[in-house]
Amino acid sequence: MVRFGRFASAALALVVAACAHAPSPPNPVTQSFGDFAPPAGYAHYLACPEAYCLAQPDGVTPPFKVPAEKMRFIARHAIEALPKTELISSANEGLRLVFQTHSGGLFDHTLTVTIEVVDADEGVSGLVIYGQSDIPGGDAAALKKQMEEWYAAIYRAAHA
Repeated sequence: MVRFGRFASAALALVVAACAHAPSPPNPVTQSFGDFAPPAGYAHYLACPEAYCLAQPDGVTPPFKVPAEKMRFIARHAIEALPKTELISSANEGLRLVFQTHSGGLFDHTLTVTIEVVDADEGVSGLVIYGQSDIPGGDAAALKKQMEEWYAAIYRAAHA
């Protein structure tokens, strides 16, 4: 039998109570990013092609000289190759991909990331990348860094 001191028992009780009362994380984005507004209270990062999103994006993604049909496969395979990442849904013929990634460790948390391939012009596509933490507040700087790394992985795959 494992015995805890008073302090450890009290700390454990507080952690369990906090987890029991934590709000549910927001659901993945299902509407168009053209009229999307990120939920308050959670760290999020939104990058869109210029003038595509009504919400103020955190970053602008440049166009790719790759047709949307090909870009959806490039994006999917680039992100699926990243560690601790899994595809949880695909919609709109694979043009919208929703992934989850886990931090691992004792305080594992999940990021939900939606990637939408935008059919811009003939032979040109764009990307919307939206990442959201499941922890209220969250670390916006770390999320931004991770989303920029995801974009870089897709960019490298598209230019390979």
